[in-house]
Amino acid sequence: MPYWRRAAVMASLFALLPPHPARAQFALPGAVAPAEEGSVAVGEQRPSAAKPAKKKRPRTPGEDGAAGPAIAPKTPTEESAIGKPLFLDGARSVIELQRSGGDFQVAKLALTGDRISRSGEVCRVEVAGMPLKLTQRDNDSGLRHYQVDFPACPFSFDILDGAILVAAQNGACELKAADCRADPSGLWGVGGGELTDPKRAAEMLNQRARTEKTVRANFQALYAKNKKDKIVRKILVRAQAGFSSLREEICRSYAQESDFGYCALRVTEARALTLGTQLAKGVKLPANVAEEEEAAPPRKGAKGKK
Repeated sequence: MPYWRRAAVMASLFALLPPHPARAQFALPGAVAPAEEGSVAVGEQRPSAAKPAKKKRPRTPGEDGAAGPAIAPKTPTEESAIGKPLFLDGARSVIELQRSGGDFQVAKLALTGDRISRSGEVCRVEVAGMPLKLTQRDNDSGLRHYQVDFPACPFSFDILDGAILVAAQNGACELKAADCRADPSGLWGVGGGELTDPKRAAEMLNQRARTEKTVRANFQALYAKNKKDKIVRKILVRAQAGFSSLREEICRSYAQESDFGYCALRVTEARALTLGTQLAKGVKLPANVAEEEEAAPPRKGAKGKK
């Protein structure tokens, strides 16, 4: 898929209609379900009046392994991303955010890309005219969303925990005066040089495992809450099934990702927040989605198709 199209995907990363076909859901190995009520540990005697164990409830689509509580995690604040450089993929372009007189602004922006006149040659543009204005936009994802006032390369971003997820409005931008083509789309966070401590890698892995459980629990609860709405249920399953592949697409180029999984952790936290927000406030479908789903032809191999 062309990179400019992936930018559009990231713009609606946590919306209900990812453009990818449904794929296998990400599942953590080694998840262990809690003991059922009434179970007895080895060596422990069961009281004679003990109640029988409760029957297991049916699994809903997308459920795999143990799940944590169905909650909406705390929304990341702007302060978590202020006062430190944030790097695209942990290594390239850099942005710094600030508050000044109550205004949230871009204090510094440098874009790294490819030279237009000489393909394959790296170029870098230090954007002038700082600070750049930021305008908050409505967002159903539960994340705080901002539009950057940068006409030469318009983009917006969601605030994550100590990072931002950027989507360029038109894909890669051609900054002709600087003879440079750059695409700001992707995760901007800590530099790869900060990801060196093995203990931190283990902490991130454990944190992601807990967050994955919350994602599964929130999805299960959301699916059950909308079980009578065929269109919403269908879209929820599709979004959940495509999440892991979309996350891989965003994070595969992040510095030290195979060792630390920093990008995957931040994107998974955002997914948990979106599902929790939909659970608390309801699922809002984009315009005309219901009509399009009803009119869509059945997939190949669907039941009843000759």
